[in-house]
Amino acid sequence: MPTLIEIFKRQNITLYQNESLDLDHHYQEPYQDEGEEIAGMNEPFETDKSSKIRKVVQFDTAFSHLRYFMDGSRRTYKIGDIVINGRKIFPIIVAQIRAGCANRNTDKKLSTHELAGKNLLLICDSISDADYDEIKARIKRSGWAITINLEVVPYRFDPSKDIIPVNAAIAKANSLMHEMEINILTDMVRSDILTPTSMLAVDGPLQFIRQDRGTSQFADLFYNVIGISKSFDPMLPISGRTRGSPHIGVELTKLEHGQRTPVFLKINSKGRKFGCWYLRIRPKARMSTPLEGIIKIEKMANEEDIQVEGLSSQVIDNLSLSLLNECSPSCHGRDERWANHLYPIYLTEALIKSSFQSDLVFISNFKRNF
Repeated sequence: MPTLIEIFKRQNITLYQNESLDLDHHYQEPYQDEGEEIAGMNEPFETDKSSKIRKVVQFDTAFSHLRYFMDGSRRTYKIGDIVINGRKIFPIIVAQIRAGCANRNTDKKLSTHELAGKNLLLICDSISDADYDEIKARIKRSGWAITINLEVVPYRFDPSKDIIPVNAAIAKANSLMHEMEINILTDMVRSDILTPTSMLAVDGPLQFIRQDRGTSQFADLFYNVIGISKSFDPMLPISGRTRGSPHIGVELTKLEHGQRTPVFLKINSKGRKFGCWYLRIRPKARMSTPLEGIIKIEKMANEEDIQVEGLSSQVIDNLSLSLLNECSPSCHGRDERWANHLYPIYLTEALIKSSFQSDLVFISNFKRNF
């Protein structure tokens, strides 16, 4: 069987394989809400229009509306570069992508609900369609590619959007990972297992823009779902794009344990409306920095929320209380992000990451004969 270099050579494309570069460690992870804009911060996007900080009243530490926890994870590597027509050079990226969901039963035990994964070989779409189809067919016929569940996928590099081609490849891998998350969520909604008292918490913002076709059915998937961000941009202006506006991070330093901000309105590029708010889940005095121990939560607005111009403040308070009650136990000493981490999501992450091949084993797959 041919090597990867020989497969490309047959299409007159030169592949230079190099010592593999772990992209996830080489490039700093951005804020989970990078590039977001909040449409309105002056008037709260909730039924209680007070602009003051709210105190979440804790009356039952066992109370939680959250039962399911979902996350996606990836590992990406650069394994070489291809030269096209002797004029252009683009990186070859390989990736492991996973998506999974855990559920907590009535005995408070967490178990796997669903786990999905695939491996990717990402090639820039600057090569001709005929060459791409031939390369994909040769690799797909390989028994080894079938064994490791490998898919050959094109990525598009747009210099006006991406600083370097590697970013475009990572974005493509992320998009495919989000598709797996949406597939899991769709199965859960069809099974009617999500309810207002048995909700799903997604690790990160609900930014499934590439999967959104603008239909009401897509919004229905998120009726009983919230997104939780451990990292967020503290320099987000409070008053939109107004020059000189104070940054949200300054206001967040004022939050005490159990306090939340009002709900802000966020509108994404597809026109979807979200309510997002910030909650301090750890005592400030025990944190090393004022922004530690704060999480950002968002919930997609449905038609009823839009008609009354905001999410129900009672629902937001109940969700905030649920999140406060998810803080114990913590993953202190096991994850450097422990202060902004919820233990069920930490366990879900651990579940997903346990399904990855080691870096050495995975990379070696692309140095052998196909």
